[in-house]
Formats: sequence, structure tokens, C-alpha cells
Amino acid sequence: MGDSNTDTSATGSETVAEEVSLFSMTDMILFSLIVGLLTYWFFFRKKKDEVPEFTKIQAMTSPVKDSSFVEKMKKTGRNVIVFYGSQTGTAEEFANRLSKDAHRYGMRGMSADPEEYDLADLGSLPEIENSLAVFCMATYGEGDPTDNAQDFYDWLQETDVDLSGVKYAVFGLGNKTYEHFNAMGKYVDKRLEQLGAQRIFELGMGDDDGNLEEDFITWREQFWPAVCEHFGVEATGEESSIRQYELVVHTDIDMAKVYVGEMGRLKSYENQKPPYDAKNPFLAVVTTNRKLNQGTERHLMHLELDISDSKIRYESGDHVAIYPANDSALVNQIGEILGADLDVVMSLNNLDEESNKKHPFPCPTSYRTSLTQLNVAFSREQPQKVYVQHLLKRDKEHLWKLIHEEGAHIYVCGDARNMARDVQNTFYDIVSELGSMEHTQAVDYIKKLMTKGRYSLDVWS
Repeated sequence: MGDSNTDTSATGSETVAEEVSLFSMTDMILFSLIVGLLTYWFFFRKKKDEVPEFTKIQAMTSPVKDSSFVEKMKKTGRNVIVFYGSQTGTAEEFANRLSKDAHRYGMRGMSADPEEYDLADLGSLPEIENSLAVFCMATYGEGDPTDNAQDFYDWLQETDVDLSGVKYAVFGLGNKTYEHFNAMGKYVDKRLEQLGAQRIFELGMGDDDGNLEEDFITWREQFWPAVCEHFGVEATGEESSIRQYELVVHTDIDMAKVYVGEMGRLKSYENQKPPYDAKNPFLAVVTTNRKLNQGTERHLMHLELDISDSKIRYESGDHVAIYPANDSALVNQIGEILGADLDVVMSLNNLDEESNKKHPFPCPTSYRTSLTQLNVAFSREQPQKVYVQHLLKRDKEHLWKLIHEEGAHIYVCGDARNMARDVQNTFYDIVSELGSMEHTQAVDYIKKLMTKGRYSLDVWS
């Protein structure tokens, strides 16, 4: 009996001891879990919550963008900016010419690729006194903007910015054979007005199916008088400050680094590699070339090009650009007349430090390549200088007959500051003398040739 109670008591003590032991173990597990959760909460969870705050601290408001064309105009003292939407380079050329024209009217201009600037900055343009924005916009494909004007086009569609105080003008480049003739020029002109900008001269619309150069000249001749009237300025009588180039002859150069007609990538004609574009053209073989029409001055040709090895895929609406080359026999003849060594390697270096275009064509290259591929001529160096105007005066009777009776075209290429002006003055003298005209009549005669596209200037603009 006593033994039985003793056993029962011992068993109960052991049970209590086990319960106490189990309770302590449970407490320890729970305590560990609680400590672990608290540690996670205060350290790991807190760090996650702080991540967005850290990101916000880094994402500080950026300073004025480098792409602010208004700031660049202020720093360089410009008040006229000419944007261009260009696919083949014509609109860019027109923009350059307009920006250089500004100098004649006491203004300073710059041409600009809209792809390189933030056009939202346009609203700040009135901060510059007597400021003007001009847009030379080509239409590409079926009424589309050019590649470099796509972002500008998208911005115009989406923005509601107030452009009050902005003065502008637009010249469009298009082709009437297309359904959406000058669509981009028309849209830019209309949209800028809708946003509050002030048009100071009517929209110009060039037609590449007719005479694009003549359309531009006609618009340009009326545009600048309108600018003068609007801003109350007058022509200064100074020639346009068109950028000049320095001729550098290379006597010791690695011929592997000399361009032989390539438009961009050196040796691209020897080693053809895709992708192909305007600066890396594919040398396609013409497999078929026949004339489709008869008895007309215009030539409608059917051409077939072999692009089988180019990986180029034709899509409807694609354009084909052709780089012509002058007759090598004619080039050699010019070299003989000038007494020039056509194999001399040279470069034309841009003296305008603000220009992005360092050379008018890929350099270094030879005179022969320049004459064959790039249509550029140079004066020869000699003790007694003989310039173009001297040769014009020598052959004045023949020249007058060509111009006045046979409808000849005049193309002046080179230095704008001296050569182009002297040549033009020489033509005034020839027309005045052989046409029995007063000087003012001779000036009007040459001006009419320009309007008709028969007197063209390419003076490094």
C-alpha cells in the first residue's frame, strides 16, 4: 500500500518535471521565433522600405539640358534658328543657306537638326530679342516626316505648350506626284499657329517634280524682305558670312587612309558590308537599262538593279539614290587645262569652329577623286594668279552668246566671300557691256537667271 503510494507520488513528480521541461523548451522556441521576427522586422524589412527613399534621393532634378538650343543661341549670340527635316540632304542645305543669309540683315543664324535638341524649349525662344524660328521640312514617303524629324512631329501632336511670342516661318519640300504633297510642311505651319506662334511669312512649298531650287529661291527672295519689315531691320550690304574652308595639301600620308570616292566609310567600295545606307551605299549592277518614251526632252527610263548579294529587301515606296561620276576623260582634260597634278592628296578643313561638318566631303582625298566623284574644282597656284573672273572676261563674247542666245546655265562653286562675289560682278559687267544695259539692268538680268534656276550658287553653305 505504502509502496503503491510511493510509486504514484514518484510518477506524478516525474510528470510535473516533464511538463516543466516541455514548457521551458516551448518558451525557448517561441522566444527564438519572436526574436527572429523582430530582427527581420527592424533590419531586413526596414531596409526594403528604405529602398524607394534611397532611389528618390538619387533621382534629383537635373540641371538645364545640354540639348537646349535656346541656351546655345544665347551663348553664341544667335537670334535666328533654322530647323531642318531632311532625308537626302536638300532641306539641310536650304536651312544652312537661310541661316547664313541672316548675317546680311544684322542678325545671326544657326541651322539645327531637331533630333539633336529638345523642341519643348521652343516656348523659351522669345527670351531672345528679335528671335525667329524657321523650319525647312521635307515630306517623306506617304506624307510622313523624315527620320530626323519624327520626334519633333510626335511632340507637336502631343504637346499643348503655349508658343505665344514665338515668330516662325516654314518652307516645305515635297513632290506633287505624291498624294500627300508637302504634308509635313503644311502640318508644322498649321500646328505652330494653333499653339499660339506667329507666322511672319507665308508657307513656302517646293515641288521636286518641277524645280525645287527655283521654288526655294523665289520664296527666299520674298521671305527676307518680310523679315526686315517685321523686325524693323535693313540689309547691311555685307556678304553672308558663309563658312570657309582651308586647303591643306598632304605630302606624306598613308594612302590607305585616303578616300577614293566613298561617301562615308573608308574602303567601303572595296569591302562591301551591310547595313547599307546613304553613307555606305551598295554597288549594285545595272542589269537592264532602256528608255520607255520617245520624242520628248524628258527621259523615262526602266532600270533593273541586281541587289541579290546585298541583303537589302525592297519594300513598296523605297527610293533608290544614285551617285554619278564624271567622265574620266573630261576630268583628265580639266587637269591638263589647269596644269594640276590630279593625284595630289588634299583636305578641305572647315574654319567654322561651331560647325559639325568638318569637311564638305570625305577627306583626305585627291583632286582626281574630287573632280570625278564630288564635282568640285580648284584654282591652281602660280606666281601670277589667274582667277575665274579673268577667264570669264577673256571669253566674254562666247559666254554672252551661250547665256543670252543658247540658254546656258551658270553654276558657281567655291569661296563665297571673294570668288563668288567677284564672279557675279564680272557677269554684271559682261551683261552690261555686251547687252548694252545699265548696271542696274544687268543686275536685274542676273537676278532673273537666278529665279529661273539658271544661275546657281554652291558656296560652301
